[in-house]
Amino acid sequence: MKTLLNLLPEENKKEIEKRTRLHFFLWQFFLVFVLEILYISILVSSYIILDFQLKSLTTSKAVQNLNNTKQVTLDTYQKRFKEMNTTADVIKKISDNHFSFSQIFPLLDTLIPEGVVIDQVSTKNYTISLIGKAEKRDQFLSLDKNLKEASCLKNIDAPLSSLFSQENIEFTINFEIKKECLKQKL
Repeated sequence: MKTLLNLLPEENKKEIEKRTRLHFFLWQFFLVFVLEILYISILVSSYIILDFQLKSLTTSKAVQNLNNTKQVTLDTYQKRFKEMNTTADVIKKISDNHFSFSQIFPLLDTLIPEGVVIDQVSTKNYTISLIGKAEKRDQFLSLDKNLKEASCLKNIDAPLSSLFSQENIEFTINFEIKKECLKQKL
């Protein structure tokens, strides 16, 4: 068994008790203050981090929207280019298989001698009919010879009735033109 003796005067006891309470209170106050500072620093740092992330997300979202807009524009242009290329291919295929009878005029211009006038040119399939007048028979014969020597023409039909007159010969000449001559530029 233990016995405790308390030899301190009552006033000192109260003073010691007061001091102990004050120390305890100050210690708790200090502890709460430190905890508050810790929590506040955690909250401030969290706020700073979250604010930075929000700004970063906002910036990245704006950049992504800008990139999406550019991508949509690029896709639109690519679609247009594909459509134009398809159209150009179709036009090229048609152009490759297209026969241009206008190519016959430069050819005829080189083959027709002076004194021969062409009044009418008509076409049916690949047959061309020339109706015109020649001042003299020699000019008509020269035209006939030039047409027969031309590499793009075949089956030249010049009626013999045109040869009976010496001057002002009216004629009709029929001939066929080769397909490859209608495709190329003469």
